[in-house]
Amino acid sequence: MPIIRRRSRKLIFAGLAGAAVTGAVCAGAMMYYVNGYKEQQNVERTKYEQRITELEETQLQQLNSMKVAWVPLKDIPPGHFIDAKDIKEVRLPDDGSSGNLFSVKEEIAGKGAKIELLQGTPITRSMLFEEEPTPSDLRHREMKSVYLPSNLRQGDVIDVRVQFPTGQDYIILSKKKIDKLQNPAFWTTLSEQEILLLSSALVDAYLHDATLYALTYVEPELQDRAIPNYPPNAEVTKLITSNPNIVKKAEKFFEVTLRNTLEEDLKKLQPNQQAQVSDMHHNSIFASGARSPDSWSPASNISTQAKSSTDTEWNTADIRSDDESNTETPIREERDSEAEQILGSSGSPESQNSSDRESQEAELIFSSP
Repeated sequence: MPIIRRRSRKLIFAGLAGAAVTGAVCAGAMMYYVNGYKEQQNVERTKYEQRITELEETQLQQLNSMKVAWVPLKDIPPGHFIDAKDIKEVRLPDDGSSGNLFSVKEEIAGKGAKIELLQGTPITRSMLFEEEPTPSDLRHREMKSVYLPSNLRQGDVIDVRVQFPTGQDYIILSKKKIDKLQNPAFWTTLSEQEILLLSSALVDAYLHDATLYALTYVEPELQDRAIPNYPPNAEVTKLITSNPNIVKKAEKFFEVTLRNTLEEDLKKLQPNQQAQVSDMHHNSIFASGARSPDSWSPASNISTQAKSSTDTEWNTADIRSDDESNTETPIREERDSEAEQILGSSGSPESQNSSDRESQEAELIFSSP
């Protein structure tokens, strides 16, 4: 019995020793694996940190090398003035961006668009135009003495010109925006110098039978302003100074002329066309056959006068032919009576019939063709 206990103790000690050795080996292996994993993790973390640092530095370099640009938040039509709330800031690469970009929002706010600006399009300096400051002598002016194009609309930009019977054509007012339109009247803004120039042109046109008309711009945002080249007449200036009412008289004359032109055009319409025109909201002076400047200019009245003189000659010729036919009737009756006296009017019925035939033949002979 003691021998068995002794052997059991040895086995137990041997098992414990083996377990201890095995545990120590496993613990050492585990510690080695954990330490290796930690070292590997530290190496990878260091690599990632270095990569992140490099990317951040690259991004910072790119941001430092990129330019500031401003893009519209919505589509902006041409001629529209941009507000600060209509744009936002973006960054563009330096190598692929334009050199005339705006860097500050305040440089864009208050300027107008020359062309249509689509949403997200970088705004450059060539796309905008700066509104001129309002002069102290700028005034609203209503005009009714200018021939307007038939397709004129509110907001269009026009030049006001004057055409003389000699064919000379001058610019009076350039690049004027139609603030309000009620054909044949329109409203625009004029400076003091332009008002005086227009007054001189009105009197000059009134004295020399000239015509004032308007022409529209095709692309007013892109086209430059025309330079007025109308030379104000010194005599007209003196006349305006001596008699200021002559300007109103000339303007009233052209208003009446435009109204007479409208009445003439309305008279040319058929009754059913007049009914259709009366139902329209407003009538244009060019409703029945648009007139070009050449057709209504005084220089073209020469052909009209020549045509009227030709018609007068034809009417005179017709009157003369009627008078000649009236004078030929008594002559023909006298010739008939002479033929009856020559051939005789008495005799038998047969002779009477023969005399009638002979009188008819005589009538053919003696009557004029």
